[in-house]
Amino acid sequence: MKTYIMFGVKTFSNQLSYRSEVWLRLLGNFVAILILTEIWKAVLGNGTIEGIGVEQMITYSIINTLLAALLLTGISSKVDNSLKTGSIASELIKPMSYPLHLLSEGLGNSVYQLVFTSIPSLIIAWVFFGFLPPASATHLLLFLITLLLALAISFLLGYLISLLAFWLMNHFALNWMLGGLITIFSGSFLPLWFFPDSWVTVTKTLPFLYLGYLPAAVYLGAIPLQEIATLILTGMAWIAGLTLLVCWLWNRAIKRLVVQGG
Repeated sequence: MKTYIMFGVKTFSNQLSYRSEVWLRLLGNFVAILILTEIWKAVLGNGTIEGIGVEQMITYSIINTLLAALLLTGISSKVDNSLKTGSIASELIKPMSYPLHLLSEGLGNSVYQLVFTSIPSLIIAWVFFGFLPPASATHLLLFLITLLLALAISFLLGYLISLLAFWLMNHFALNWMLGGLITIFSGSFLPLWFFPDSWVTVTKTLPFLYLGYLPAAVYLGAIPLQEIATLILTGMAWIAGLTLLVCWLWNRAIKRLVVQGG
């Protein structure tokens, strides 16, 4: 385990070499939040829709903008690059678990983004746009739990896409499709409470709502506690199912790589 922690620390340290990017990320987050804030002010004004006012929507937009920087869906890009360069072969012969290696590097990057992008962006957004506190201490705790679910599910989805690239040899189309599904079904831009009932039913059968809607809605107290408990259990089931799927695909992918490589 110490080895994987060091991989995460190394990734964090490597990111420090690109400190100039921090300012661009902060500016990008500010502009994104500004645009969303103006949209919701124009749509809601001083009124509410489904009991949600402009202050709640601004907080919701801030949470989702900052959450996007923490998710681990970019794992597939690393694996795709390793496949194209052939470095995947040397990585697989090392005495370590390749999936855990990817996870540790992804978490190292997420911690970096949290410290140098998300927290500063949150402070800036709070000063310029306002940011509501959590609905209660219980909702804050549940928000942190859903955040862990979001990290786990985002990693497994990104890893799933990377494993499929072993057969397709290019992850671009799959990664683009995953990004589109997350944008539509995560509720990161348009919350589920604005969706038609039929779309809500479909969305709740998919894992994407854990990557946007659920953490923000839990933070705001927009979901009953009993429903939150059900969604958390469902999220854990998704993690278990995706883990089994990627483990099966990993075994198939290794055999395929060995056959192709002789």
